[in-house]
Amino acid sequence: MSKQDFITKIAGYIQKIAPEYDIRVNSPVIAQAILESAFGESKLSAVYHNYFGLKCGTVWTGKSVNMKTQEEYTPGTKTTIRDNFRVYGSMEEGVRGYFEFIQMTRYWNLKGITDPQKYLETIIKDGYATSSTYVKNCMALIREYGLTRYDTGQASAETEVKKRTATDYLAVWHSWLGWSESNGRHRQIIDLYNSHEPLAQGYKVKYSDQWCDVTVSAAAIKAGMADLIGTECGVERHVQIFKEKGIWIEDGTITPEPGYIIVFNWGKDSQPNDGFSDHIGVVDSVKNGTITCIEGNRNDAVSYRSIPVGWGYIRGYAAPKYDKGGAVPAASGGAPSKEVKCKGQVTASILNVRSWAGIEYPNIKSIPYLKYGTTVEICDTVKAAGGSDWYYILIDGRIYGFVSADYIRKI
Repeated sequence: MSKQDFITKIAGYIQKIAPEYDIRVNSPVIAQAILESAFGESKLSAVYHNYFGLKCGTVWTGKSVNMKTQEEYTPGTKTTIRDNFRVYGSMEEGVRGYFEFIQMTRYWNLKGITDPQKYLETIIKDGYATSSTYVKNCMALIREYGLTRYDTGQASAETEVKKRTATDYLAVWHSWLGWSESNGRHRQIIDLYNSHEPLAQGYKVKYSDQWCDVTVSAAAIKAGMADLIGTECGVERHVQIFKEKGIWIEDGTITPEPGYIIVFNWGKDSQPNDGFSDHIGVVDSVKNGTITCIEGNRNDAVSYRSIPVGWGYIRGYAAPKYDKGGAVPAASGGAPSKEVKCKGQVTASILNVRSWAGIEYPNIKSIPYLKYGTTVEICDTVKAAGGSDWYYILIDGRIYGFVSADYIRKI
């Protein structure tokens, strides 16, 4: 079973069972299963369907198995012990066993939590595990595999499982257009890259470094696609990652698709493609033989470039294995229109205002929510990854954001 197959399968059971126990966030539980079972490959999980390292304790009356395990009673020092672990008959039984386990009184404070990190921090304080890096490791898995797309319990009725499409990846790039060294916002991209572990080549990127490939990697991290695209800060090394993933196309003459990673080779003495990759970006759209791509660190900013299909300085492309579905957003080839078309009124009790179209994107900081009856100005319509309509709106004549069109009534 591949890693993604394991995630899909166990996430299905978690989504099915969690609501029965008033657990309203799924991503941290999925991350726990990945971490504790090594994607279902540990003996305890593969043979005994115990995906969460659940010990017998004093109340378990079912089957058990005695196995070695490591505990971190002192931070940084691991101790090997033997203990009795619970045995289940199937993956579904093992998942249900987790939720029954956290029905102990000390875990009741997990009920109703909707923030993944808060859930993990709480369960560790409750004594679930001894590892000093448990929360950090689980959060890294949530980011790398985009596990929040399985979450429920959002502030409004927008919740659905999202696929990971080229549209999702491009949406991150669109939100960064105009970020530059001159306005200092490129630091946020570099900070995001540096926050992801394991770090490529084992070192953090400086703000003064070249950051074209850092942007490709950071966008993958933010979109929850680090496993599809890989993370690197050096273009030539990233090409090797593309080859290892089986997504590299060593042909600069093809017509690419939106979401392809484009790699440039400036060559020497005006001779392109000397065998070394110099620059990288993402294909945003292709129309009438012209490729529009977005690049990090193009003239020290995240910005567009338009080039002809087959341009001599294109070394090749990476074609990430995105999920199918999702139209290219209205912003492809440019940002959504800021021209006010009409007014609308909020029909939900609480409506999230997000940084891009889709529930997987964070709420904007200035006005994260709108209340029922709030009047807004509608500027544009953007398709989310699943095909649903979202409005690009203007709030109070000064703040822009994205809201689900399902909860806005035009007036």
